Amino acid sequence: MPGSNAIFERSFSGNYPVVLARQMQFQAIKTMLWGKWAKFNTPGSVPVKPGNDPMPVDSPVVIHYELSRRAGDLIEIPMHRNLVKLPRIGKEQMAGHEEEPKVNFLQLPVELTRHAETPQDTTISTQVAKDLRLLDNTKPALQRHYARMMNYLLCSFSIYNGYSWNVLASARWSGDSKIAKASHPHVYMSGRGKVSYTTYGYPGNTAYENGIATELDLLGAGDVFDTNFLTGLKADPSIQKIPPIIMKDGNSLRLIIAHPWQIASLEADAAFREVTAAAMAQSYAKNNPYLVGAKYIWGGFAIFENDTAVFQVSTASSLPVWGPSSVQLSSITGNLDSFESYGSATKFGAIVLGSNALGLALADRMGFKKRVDDYDELIGIAYRQIVGGGRADFWNREDGSTGQHLVNESSAVCVTREVAPSY
Repeated sequence: MPGSNAIFERSFSGNYPVVLARQMQFQAIKTMLWGKWAKFNTPGSVPVKPGNDPMPVDSPVVIHYELSRRAGDLIEIPMHRNLVKLPRIGKEQMAGHEEEPKVNFLQLPVELTRHAETPQDTTISTQVAKDLRLLDNTKPALQRHYARMMNYLLCSFSIYNGYSWNVLASARWSGDSKIAKASHPHVYMSGRGKVSYTTYGYPGNTAYENGIATELDLLGAGDVFDTNFLTGLKADPSIQKIPPIIMKDGNSLRLIIAHPWQIASLEADAAFREVTAAAMAQSYAKNNPYLVGAKYIWGGFAIFENDTAVFQVSTASSLPVWGPSSVQLSSITGNLDSFESYGSATKFGAIVLGSNALGLALADRMGFKKRVDDYDELIGIAYRQIVGGGRADFWNREDGSTGQHLVNESSAVCVTREVAPSY
């Protein structure tokens, strides 16, 4: 028998809370930077089910919506690798020269994620009308929290660390070598080039992480975000493999999200034609929704400026630290505001995006829950969703630890050393 301090979780009754939760989800997604590029891989944003299979989407962020999944499930999306052998010519024998197809998988774990607010007024909270009014009053704060959570902990965190924060911080996946924190397989350092697999080993290994930390510590004051760095990037083979976004007018561009301090370095570069690049961005954006908000167009890149989607970078114990140190999995002492505090940072990781760079998985509909005591007094209101995010790393675990066991051809991270612009 419950004691006098027993607390219970309840669902809201009626259709209105369901509609409000759904509305909050989509409004929140559209208010964050990543949301402008998010598209569902099913027509009409309906859940994946028999007869309504996922379809290809030409967008940097793809949302996979599947209601049959539960917290702790692992959704796997296949990618068939290209056949690479040379063809047989003339009457040359074909038998014995068939090429075995290989399939890599993008793994998207999902985990229950929720947050609650304490209502300011709980008087007569047992009345249905009172519940709904409190829900209306609580929604704006929860919506802002959900938007910031999606922006920092799901989207950006996934690009830098492989999986979303809620997955990597979950005890459910602790110790699972397949679902582990891992730096991007394509990391570029201004003035130093791409972090070398030959020198430091392949992505997914500790030696590679140590190599990134070594290169980060070697960045000098002149290794900034400028035209020289961008010129080298656009000619790099791994960048060239990133499929550009095809705009409505037929133009194809790769996207770069850069920190304001990086943008300041670019604008200070005498070789950068700021007026021309800005005019091109304004012209292209008129007919291309993906380019709304782009600051510059330069060298085949649409350059966006954002101070929260782009993480600061540091090192600790010979390992890279992507994002504020206070939200790292080994020591969580910070909060969402930590992502907006970068005054003491010296290095930032700009993000190059092509099509299908980031996968988000929704395993249930956004919903609201209320917490009540044993006399049904309302204690708190929470949003609740089973969700997960993952960088588009396609793995083939049977392929060993080298070569194409990991394929990522949709994004990259470009690190520069910056100082706050003077004024």
